[in-house]
Amino acid sequence: MDITQQQPPQSVDLAAKDAKKQRGGGQQQDTVDSSRNNAEDGQKKGGVWSRYVLHSKIDQGTFSTVSLASLSRDQSLPLDKRRLFAIKNITPTSHPLRVEREIRCMEVMGGKCNVVGIVEGFMDQGSAKLVMNYFPHKPFHQFYATLTPGEVQHYLRELLVALRHVHRHGVIHRDIKPSNFLYNRENGGTCMLVDFGLAQETGTGELSLQIGCPGKAFQRQGGDPTKSCRRQEELSNSRPKDLVKSPGAGVGSVLRHRRSTTQSYRSPYSKDLIKTGANDTALDNQRIPASQCVCYGHAKVCTQCLVKREIIAPRAGTPGYRPPEVLLKYPDQTTAVDIWAVGIIFCSMLAKLYPVFSNKDDLHSLAEIISVFGYERLNETALALDRKLQVNPENMLCRAYNLRRFCQHFRGLYHRRNQEPPASGEADAGGLSPPPGQDEDNFACDNCCKPPDVCLCQERVAEVSTDCDEYGNDAYDLLERLLEINPHHRITAADALRHPYFQVQY
Repeated sequence: MDITQQQPPQSVDLAAKDAKKQRGGGQQQDTVDSSRNNAEDGQKKGGVWSRYVLHSKIDQGTFSTVSLASLSRDQSLPLDKRRLFAIKNITPTSHPLRVEREIRCMEVMGGKCNVVGIVEGFMDQGSAKLVMNYFPHKPFHQFYATLTPGEVQHYLRELLVALRHVHRHGVIHRDIKPSNFLYNRENGGTCMLVDFGLAQETGTGELSLQIGCPGKAFQRQGGDPTKSCRRQEELSNSRPKDLVKSPGAGVGSVLRHRRSTTQSYRSPYSKDLIKTGANDTALDNQRIPASQCVCYGHAKVCTQCLVKREIIAPRAGTPGYRPPEVLLKYPDQTTAVDIWAVGIIFCSMLAKLYPVFSNKDDLHSLAEIISVFGYERLNETALALDRKLQVNPENMLCRAYNLRRFCQHFRGLYHRRNQEPPASGEADAGGLSPPPGQDEDNFACDNCCKPPDVCLCQERVAEVSTDCDEYGNDAYDLLERLLEINPHHRITAADALRHPYFQVQY
């Protein structure tokens, strides 16, 4: 549905009336304020708003709210006969280029391959409004644990199809999570990938996402759309470097530029700290190499850490779904960021565990990843990414879990909580009591604290060769590839769709 950039005459008249009321003083100003309040309640009159009636708020995030709306001319029809829309109200504090990029993503990539499209957009009271077709769905937590193996396969395939399409355009979605991949189980399992508010370009895709002025779908309520674009170009002169600079610029190139410009940056106190650091009595006057950090065990930050160069890397995303390279502040991030999030969602469905990782700070998230994947694997990845991982001695002893046994364990817990018998081939998730006369401390694994017959550790040799369940070996092999710690070795969306898992008939 193409919307021209020409404004309706009615909206121009209303703008003139509002200006006249504002010049009128006291009573007129109260009238203007009252009309603005009514506008926020969905009772807009004139212009673009005259075409829509807001019904209710259906979602709210940090940078936007989404409301359900229908056409004004359809109000006499029953609700199930109306055409419904989702209108996204972006907060005025969002950067204009971020809004512009979200619009362009939906214009160029939307409407196919399970990616949401845009109907129209407009500016109103300093806030961008994006109109999309409403997609009926249920929250992830209401259905994820009841999906059959065939439905899990279908859900994952459709999500990878959407990401393959997005990644072909050289775009990182950066916020892949269940609430941004809408799923309608009752309508044959239709899906929709939404919310490109955090999307970034890499400049490495087969296709190009042209970043320019908002296109046909965007209008400016009571103004000229070209002025909005010129204003964005003016703002772009002072925008942060992680935002797209030009059609040919991508996240990788601009981040490399940022890193090169900040390598010479040091704390303004570094000169004094270097002079006085040798006499720091808080560090027990020990002779320590200049490059060695000695923060651990002391109630202050050491001199070496205070004068370290600033690390700049994209960190956008939802906690619990951010991969190790984001938590380690690796600057040259790729579309592998999205693939890790897909693996977390897949793990939730296989393990019937949601969320897999809790939503806390970066350090806590790294500790949880170490507890599942082991210190050794994460440390090797940190070194490959030119990062140094420092943890306490307890975390250094963590060894990797076997993801199949991990999923079977938590799936068994889910069945026990819901009094459902575990499927054939699944290990009982409950901790077994030690045999009579055997010490409990020596009976359990020192890593996962489980008895030997249900140990979750990767190093345990399976006693039975058919250590699997109704999902099959291919499902867990794909899970391992999606949750590869090293982003350079992580599978792509296109390769994942060619995995044997999607050839299995459930």
